Amino acid sequence: MELHQFAALSADLTGFDCRELQETGMLDTYRQVVVDQAGAERLDQLADSVAGTPDGPPRFEDDSTRELARAITHLWYVGTWPGLPDPPSPDNGARTPEAGPYVVSSRAYEQGLVWRAFGGNAPGATAQAHGSWADAPSGAAPTGARDTESVVVR
Repeated sequence: MELHQFAALSADLTGFDCRELQETGMLDTYRQVVVDQAGAERLDQLADSVAGTPDGPPRFEDDSTRELARAITHLWYVGTWPGLPDPPSPDNGARTPEAGPYVVSSRAYEQGLVWRAFGGNAPGATAQAHGSWADAPSGAAPTGARDTESVVVR
């Protein structure tokens, strides 16, 4: 699978566009992780499943394909490979897949989409200015402010 195809598949799975995924700098690394852990054939099957349903959610042919979709989404959001319940067996000198979850790299953790999803930074990865904790996050309502327009419905 070409890099642009993996970007398009990842965009469909994560909800982020290809440009945002490219900006993380993890596109090539993640494609290689998925190929090493799941195999190129299985990745192509997933891409076919997702491409076959452009107007709605993908319909996965089997649990194996669904689990791979979950693993790729997890990889992008958290920067860790969660493992697969049924990893492929190595053949033709291919690498043996990792049995369980592992952190891809410290950079993968830092570039996880989870941080972008809520507009934050990975803890411990980005230095904050001294005293930054004293100011409200950008876009936050000042302390004591009340939203008089909201209504709680039970």
